Amino acid sequence: MRATNTIRTVAVGNESSVKNVALFLAAPFIGLLYAVLLPFVGIAMLALTGARALAASGALGHAAEVLKNVALLVTSPFIGLVYAVSFPFVGIAMLVWTAVNALAATLARIEVPALPRIAPAYQVA
Repeated sequence: MRATNTIRTVAVGNESSVKNVALFLAAPFIGLLYAVLLPFVGIAMLALTGARALAASGALGHAAEVLKNVALLVTSPFIGLVYAVSFPFVGIAMLVWTAVNALAATLARIEVPALPRIAPAYQVA
């Protein structure tokens, strides 16, 4: 028997060549996208890891309390301003309310004499 050496060649289609050229041309832009987004992904991963560590250690409740205190510290001047502006109106409303209640109580104690009934001059039988 005689051994023959045959070489088989596989034809490469145009489709894979076009795909390879497109990937070759797009590679710098994909790399640029990775480079631009890498800091944001890193910060998000750092925040996620920190939140998980806070939740695991039980310090999340303390962090929430500190955040609440900071929020109250920041908003307290505005709350005080609202109180200072609204207090005169609230005081006037309380004075009017007290006056109306006193007037209603005084009117309730006044006895009005009954008016005499006047019968009409004509009576229908």
